[in-house]
Amino acid sequence: MSELELSLLRARSMEALKQKARRGELFFTVAVGYVNVGSDKIERDPDLRVREAIGLVFTRFAEMQSIRQVFLSLRSDQIALPYINPRISGQQQVLWKPPVYTTVSNLLTNPVYAGAYAFGRTGSRTIIEMAASESCAAVAKLAQIGQLVDHHEGYLPWAV
Repeated sequence: MSELELSLLRARSMEALKQKARRGELFFTVAVGYVNVGSDKIERDPDLRVREAIGLVFTRFAEMQSIRQVFLSLRSDQIALPYINPRISGQQQVLWKPPVYTTVSNLLTNPVYAGAYAFGRTGSRTIIEMAASESCAAVAKLAQIGQLVDHHEGYLPWAV
């Protein structure tokens, strides 16, 4: 195949992914607390323990209004939070661990828990310094590729 054909195939496949994201059907990984239903839908996890642990995080945040305070209270009460190990291939297996600040922060700031589908929230930018080293930095995108409110059942309502 020529470079032109390869470039055209790559562009078509990227556009197909973007179209799927605009419809709210593109999932690479599913957030903890949700499970895949078919290939293009998600539902809340049927495991009551997982749902209650995630609900507890949102309840405590409503009371304390601080991610750090929620983290500290969960830690002091020795409450384990669910997580999905991305290194385990195959079925999505929920594991439990003591709360970590980034886990609590990611859980509270992820729009999927409000029932919204969002894709393309961050991108990457290549930074070249002194023409020798490269690094990639995650940057927030102003316009998302796909964002659908009330896409699925959330753990809390979407506040506008």
